[in-house]
Amino acid sequence: MTKDIVTGTLVTCLAITACALVPIIGLMGSSLIPVPLIFYRTKLGSRGGAAVTAGSLAYVAALGNGLEVVFFGALLLMGALMGELMARRWRLEHLVCAVSGTVFGAAVVGLWAFGLHTGRGFLETLSDAVRHNLELTLSLYREMGLSADQLQFLESSMDIIQQVMVGMMPALVVGSTLLAVWVSLLTVCGLFRRVGLTAPDYGPLDHWKAPEMLVWPVIACGVLLLVPNLAAKTIGLNGLIVLMVVYFFQGMAILTYFLRRKRVPRIARITLYALITLQQIVMLGVIAVGFFDTWFNFRKIGKPLAPV
Repeated sequence: MTKDIVTGTLVTCLAITACALVPIIGLMGSSLIPVPLIFYRTKLGSRGGAAVTAGSLAYVAALGNGLEVVFFGALLLMGALMGELMARRWRLEHLVCAVSGTVFGAAVVGLWAFGLHTGRGFLETLSDAVRHNLELTLSLYREMGLSADQLQFLESSMDIIQQVMVGMMPALVVGSTLLAVWVSLLTVCGLFRRVGLTAPDYGPLDHWKAPEMLVWPVIACGVLLLVPNLAAKTIGLNGLIVLMVVYFFQGMAILTYFLRRKRVPRIARITLYALITLQQIVMLGVIAVGFFDTWFNFRKIGKPLAPV
């Protein structure tokens, strides 16, 4: 077991290092940091999983950068909690809600504590964190060869973008947490099948459907966006962003269902998934499909299927 604990800790620490040092890996690969913790919690049991988590947390604490400690600490908490709740066979929806709520609360407490430590306060610390990430994104765009005019426009709009993102931060944190849980869950389930570990039976994930009652919060958030009040608009926008993430999951489940049913080759599926990730318009289309599935039931779940 000791060898596995060391291996799990090293793998997790290497993933953290890569995300911290290489911006493009950090933006795209941080969702995979919880995976080793979930895997080794399932393989080694609670004590072995706790040892891997503790070693990884010690490494994160040694990084010294307060914001990085909060960010990577939240991801490690996500992995440890997901591994524990999966071992306890929690229902999928309960697991996602519990993990997302806990990680959101931990991130808020972490930023508040860091603000107290630096004497800058919660909102100022949050604003600084947003600014730092915007500058990292801008440098990434510069390395990717974005045109000078576009870079200049982004630089001149930085203050406005920063203010908007601070207002949207609750939804951005919850939405990114939901996405990280989703990516980690899909990755772990595939990994478990390959190595022969037993994963909780969540049923066919391509049959997953959001509760129909979520339509009403979507309508309520849309109404709040029409109210001539900044606080109401901010609440409506935050709620709408989170709900769009939920319907994105449903849209992806529908897409996966039909791709598998039509036996589309794996390489074509991967290409399509990459296109959805890179093209916001296509992503919005997936969200729309997920939302309207509430009425149209595209997969005909609960109804007899016509022959293929």
